[in-house]
Amino acid sequence: MTVAVQCVCCERFTLRESTKFAELGLGRCALMVDRPGSFVSPNYPRQCPEYQPAPEAKAAARIEWLRVQCSEEA
Repeated sequence: MTVAVQCVCCERFTLRESTKFAELGLGRCALMVDRPGSFVSPNYPRQCPEYQPAPEAKAAARIEWLRVQCSEEA
């Protein structure tokens, strides 16, 4: 059984590739090279065999940044 993971906690995930999409709460996976212009939700639980946990501090910083972005939208 594969455990559901969130991209925001993966080393391969980035919010820096497109700041406009990041401000909307979307990011990119380094493995999405065959899908230019595609972005993913950082929090959606998914099955990913390529998941590689990011350092805890890095994931926490992303989560906080996204939280601030979402609260500014409200």
